[in-house]
Amino acid sequence: MENPRAFANQSDVNAPPTAPARFFPSPTGLRRLGLCLLAAGALVRAPLVHATSVTPPTFAELVDESQLIVRARVQAVRAAWVDSPQGRVIKTYVTLSVLKPLKGSAPAELTLQLLGGELDGHGMHVAGMPRFQVGQAEILFISGNGVRFCPLVGMMHGRYRIVTDPATAREYVTRNDGLPLESEHDVQLPQPANPLAFRLKQPATALTPLAFEQRITGELLRHATRP
Repeated sequence: MENPRAFANQSDVNAPPTAPARFFPSPTGLRRLGLCLLAAGALVRAPLVHATSVTPPTFAELVDESQLIVRARVQAVRAAWVDSPQGRVIKTYVTLSVLKPLKGSAPAELTLQLLGGELDGHGMHVAGMPRFQVGQAEILFISGNGVRFCPLVGMMHGRYRIVTDPATAREYVTRNDGLPLESEHDVQLPQPANPLAFRLKQPATALTPLAFEQRITGELLRHATRP
């Protein structure tokens, strides 16, 4: 029997997904990933979106399920109202300057579409959805952009920030929750990480962007040579 966590679809408010995603429905997930709608401290009317909970992918699955993998820098972030079959929703558009394509044919400029955001005094928040800042360097695992409500494989598990250690000026990679990435296998740890994990993992031992990219390239080569 096929594993439901690997083949359940992630639902978008505009259209059904065209590729399998690593999500499965659960009562807990419905509560945790439900849309929290905020507007000047009060609830606002908004469409119902099917909620799911996230099952962390392995590193091999993260690489394999990505249509694009890129190192990029955030150039712009904007929110807009969008009409959907369920009503009007807010989407956030994140424009990226692609610095290095690692998998797939990425354009020089790429815009991601994510459900949720803040606009006109209204807020639509999807629990676990990454938030981006202009100027931030990222390594992103992308699939279903414009189709799924989150175009990152495994939502927060598909986003890795490149940051600089102020003490040493060394660049290193963190997960979406800020946990330094010491190994490619850390992608599978739950998010957000518990306080003990933050004490154990240090910037000095985290992967550099180049080291993480080498792990990605190695996994792509292993996949290409599998029978």
